[in-house]
Amino acid sequence: MEPEGFLSVGGFRIYYRSQGNPTRGTVLGLHGGPGGCYDYLTPLFDLARQGYRVVLYDQSGGGKSARPKDNSLYTIERYVEEVEGVRKALKLGKVHLYGHSWGGMLAQAYALKYQSNLTSLVLSGTTSSVPALAEESAKVFQTLPVGIRDKVTKYESAGDFENPEYLKAVDAFNHRFQALVDPWPETLKYAFETFSLPVANTMFGPYVVAITGNMRYWDVTGRLGELRVRCLIICGDGDFLTPRLHKTLHEKISGSKLVIMKGVSHGSMWDARDTYVGHLADFLNSI
Repeated sequence: MEPEGFLSVGGFRIYYRSQGNPTRGTVLGLHGGPGGCYDYLTPLFDLARQGYRVVLYDQSGGGKSARPKDNSLYTIERYVEEVEGVRKALKLGKVHLYGHSWGGMLAQAYALKYQSNLTSLVLSGTTSSVPALAEESAKVFQTLPVGIRDKVTKYESAGDFENPEYLKAVDAFNHRFQALVDPWPETLKYAFETFSLPVANTMFGPYVVAITGNMRYWDVTGRLGELRVRCLIICGDGDFLTPRLHKTLHEKISGSKLVIMKGVSHGSMWDARDTYVGHLADFLNSI
């Protein structure tokens, strides 16, 4: 396999990167968003030193991959087929599927349809229920200083998402809950700066807390009992996708392992890189 390149999947060009040899297997990583890119997940390439081939790619609509103009194509069902298309195009065989944030939701949806293609499943900073996420996010939002909350509410109500005061308030939210590492690494900054709003707004909506896109009712909690694959569930205790959401995943997925890291946020792979990758390696090596 080439270390990077483009694939044709579902009629669109998909960019991927790969590091390592599959001595112990292949990790296929799904980034967050929706509308994000693979770049902020580069700490996962550390697993190459453990004997794993790590494959990351930009989901269509974001990063270096093609951006469909038809917003109706931005659905979780189509993205599930894209994951399968990437797996087949690269001839990866059975994989350890990793999903972070929105990518974790996508990983669950993929596992519920294509479980036989998985060696294991890693769910990080994610949820099985968007309504539950909205409820938890509203609680997290209330922990912000009142001045920040007021600015977010004011400019979102006015639909003024480009106002400098609004952007400053969102930045404060991001540096408290998205990643605590200071300064932010370039790959993480790039991921936020290049975020694809057509994808994000179609699927989740433009708001910090309220979810209004086509994912707003998505909930697979009741189906998680169907999963019979080894599973690691990992998050930070300061994640806005809260430990409570991850405890639900752990309760519903039989035999799963739950790790809640102390003193880290949504960007656990950056806040405590070595510890985070260590947990992934320990889990993968145990299979």
